[in-house]
Amino acid sequence: MSSPESLAPAAEHSPRPLRIVFFGLGAVGSNLLICLAELAERDGVPVHFVVYTIDPAGARDALFHAERMFDRIDFHGVPDLAPVFAQAAPHDRQLAGAAMLINAALPELNGPIIELGLRLGAHTMDLASDMYNEATDRTLTVPQYAYDEALRERALAALINLGISPGVTDFLIGRSIFSLLAAGRPGLRIESIELFLLEEIDSDQVVFSWSPVVALEELAACPRVLSEGRIQVMDPFSMARNHSFPYEPAPVRQYPLYQEELLSLHRAFPEIPDIGVYTGGSEVELVKALYQLNLLSKRTLPDQPELTVEALVRAILPGMQRPRRIEELLRSGIIRRAHFCASAEIRVSELVRNERQTVIETVGLSYHRYPELLGSPYAGATYIAYATGVGAGILAWQTLQHLRTAPGSIVGVTSGVDLARQLPQVLADAVRRDLVAWEIDLFQGIRDAAEVH
Repeated sequence: MSSPESLAPAAEHSPRPLRIVFFGLGAVGSNLLICLAELAERDGVPVHFVVYTIDPAGARDALFHAERMFDRIDFHGVPDLAPVFAQAAPHDRQLAGAAMLINAALPELNGPIIELGLRLGAHTMDLASDMYNEATDRTLTVPQYAYDEALRERALAALINLGISPGVTDFLIGRSIFSLLAAGRPGLRIESIELFLLEEIDSDQVVFSWSPVVALEELAACPRVLSEGRIQVMDPFSMARNHSFPYEPAPVRQYPLYQEELLSLHRAFPEIPDIGVYTGGSEVELVKALYQLNLLSKRTLPDQPELTVEALVRAILPGMQRPRRIEELLRSGIIRRAHFCASAEIRVSELVRNERQTVIETVGLSYHRYPELLGSPYAGATYIAYATGVGAGILAWQTLQHLRTAPGSIVGVTSGVDLARQLPQVLADAVRRDLVAWEIDLFQGIRDAAEVH
């Protein structure tokens, strides 16, 4: 089947705007939209956005430093997305010609949005998977893969888990491993992948840079690692270790984390026996303290059997601050410093002079120039929302650019690891340059494994 009409190269005399539809436009979605608009301007591609949200005023407020883009955005307030998914009038006209549908809301919407994309002939993108369930535990497969065959039949792609981590992390790790495997050296063996994440904010107030509810669900869930080819489940915040990150003065305590990279990397490289994801930093330590104080307990209160301790804590925890408040905290110096970093260590062994030599290849990214957002269209973003939105925007844009000139070249459910293999070299290099241009530093290196203690 041919590609969506909206992805075909437009005639020079009458360029058609690339139509991108957002579902939700909060902390991450607003940064993603701004990044896509900036990339489109740079590349001379006309683009128009359609935004469905339950809070149009809040969506506009999230773009309060990017109001010049409003002439390219149609905001539609909808109390319920069901009529949109059903393509009821007037949504059928609003959705017509869409090139991509983006889930910037909740992972539970991934399936309905992919189904809508199949009917419209539009590609889709999401930022995270609804993976904390029995089916994923049993199959080690996130729910989006149920649509893989249908997407391939329609020559469409569903870009999944496409933020900074997962997303760019999968892309960078994938590029490194595919490069190693391409050498075709018979004695080479990839023994393990370990991804270390840093979420560090130095502030005079408790400032959640992402949803506290998501933080509690993710960090307090039983972590998992792949060990000797088998998934092992551990207690939360157990098996702690230290890791040294660029731009950090001292090693940071890291804890195992059950996150999408564990499943995506295992799916892409089933021959690698050991894969683990770890996280640490001030935001993680806050949730750890709540957990150790039994404030994430499912036990009910003695005098209120219908209320659990965890539900009470969720109710009283401060939520994410609105962008104008985040900007104020940064300008006033209440937020002094913030740093997001992802560092992957790929352990590689190879026969050298009849002996097996082991090295560790490191690849990663760092976003630590947070104060520089002031005065930019992104002012008011949290440091994680900015990195996530920009990472997703760059990967999605370069993929769309490729699909405009090579329809059908990327189809089915596609993760960052898949993009590492499927994007042409020139566009993979463009992704790296764009990340650096948007203040995401990249690093890589090789060292002898014997140096690791």
